[in-house]
Parts: sequence; C-alpha cells; structure tokens
Amino acid sequence: MGKLIKYEVRKQRTARLVILSALAVGLLVFWGGLLFDKEQVMGVTIALMFSAAILVLFYSGIEGVLVLNKDLRTKQSYMLWMVPKSIWEIMGAKFISSILQMLIMFALFAAAGGACLASAVLKVDGFASLLDAFRILSSAFVEGGIHWTDMVQIAFLIFLAWSLVIMIGFFAVILSRTVLVKSRFAGLVAVILFFVINFVVERGYDLLCSIPAISAMFGSGNLTGLSVFDVLYYLVVCGILFTASSLVADKKLSV
Repeated sequence: MGKLIKYEVRKQRTARLVILSALAVGLLVFWGGLLFDKEQVMGVTIALMFSAAILVLFYSGIEGVLVLNKDLRTKQSYMLWMVPKSIWEIMGAKFISSILQMLIMFALFAAAGGACLASAVLKVDGFASLLDAFRILSSAFVEGGIHWTDMVQIAFLIFLAWSLVIMIGFFAVILSRTVLVKSRFAGLVAVILFFVINFVVERGYDLLCSIPAISAMFGSGNLTGLSVFDVLYYLVVCGILFTASSLVADKKLSV
C-alpha cells in the first residue's frame, strides 16, 4: 500500500511545488520588509499569506477528489485499477494521500508563519523576548480555559470533517462517472450528488439527535462541542461511504 500512497502523493506534486514557490516568495518579501523597516510591506504580506493559507487548505482538502474526477474523466490512471492490489488498498491510498496533502500544506504555512513571527521578534527584541512571547502565549491559553486536550479535540474535529468531505466527494465522483452519467455532464452530476449526499447525512444526524436517549449524550461542555455520538455517527458514515465507493469502483473499474 505504501507504493500506492507514494503514487497518489506524486500526482499532487505540481500543486505543492506551486504553493511552496509562492510561499517562498512571500517569506522573502516579508524578510525584505523587515530588513528595510517597511512595516506596510510586512503587513500586506502577512495578510496575503493568511488569506492564501485558508484557500490553500480548503483546496488541499478536496484536491484528491478533483484528481480522481480528472482520472476518470480523461481515462488517466485506469491501469491503477488493474494492479494486483485490492480495491480497498487503492481507495485507502487515495484517502490517505488526500489527508497527507492537507497536512503538508498546513505544516508549510505554519512553519512560514512561525518563521515570520520569530524573525520579527528576534530583530526587535532578541532571543529572550522570543522565549517570553512563547511563555505569554502558553499562559494565555491556560488562563482562557484552553488546554492541550482541547487543541487535540479541535484537530480531530477538523480531521473528521474533512474525512467526511473527502468520502462524500469520492462516492459522488465514482457514482457519477461510472453508473449515472458517462458524459461531459458527469462533473455537474457529481457536484449535485455531493450536496445531496451531504444533506442526507446531516438530515440523518438531526433525526437521530431528536431521539431522547441520544440527545442526553450531549452537553459535555468541551470546547469543540463533540460528543461520543458525534464521533461514532460520522465515523460510521465515513465507513459506509468508503465501503460503497470501493464496491462501485470494484464492480465498474477493476478487471
């Protein structure tokens, strides 16, 4: 499965190189503004990098779905479904590579933001002030009632949300390209299917939450608002979508 993951990750290499190049330019511009005391340049650069981070993380989360749609639309990578690997491994590799792409982009932008902050503090006040800034930030988290466990829950919530998005996207694309419409309109059908499936998932969640025994599981008071039912529900939904996508792909794509 490792080779399959590497293959899928390589297919998204172009996007990473473009984003990395743009990020490097942003860092150089910021450091140039810092070197020559151009506060306006520094402020604009940080604002642009922050805006780009939001867009890039969103794009990275769905890029795997877009790549799958392109592969099926242009008949690229059809040999992938013919390799001596189970369909579960192939679909699992696609999912893991999608998550890895988003994590890589997050790490790049986090590192860039940290480099900008650290270099600015170092230039103004030196290394001691940088350490003080980290201590103040940690104290602010604790005093604000935010703990590391809350941060882990937030990270898990984001992972769960994007896993659901990816699974719905995979199922919608595979279903539209192999079963429903085998034409240029399949992309539009996939988009419509995505929103329809998402609506059904959320409607199912609301209906189950109306059951008293389940609604009693809420109100845990944690920062994310996640309950045991939330986690179980979305994990089960992701599992169902993954299984359905794999079965359809196994029947329609593999030989």
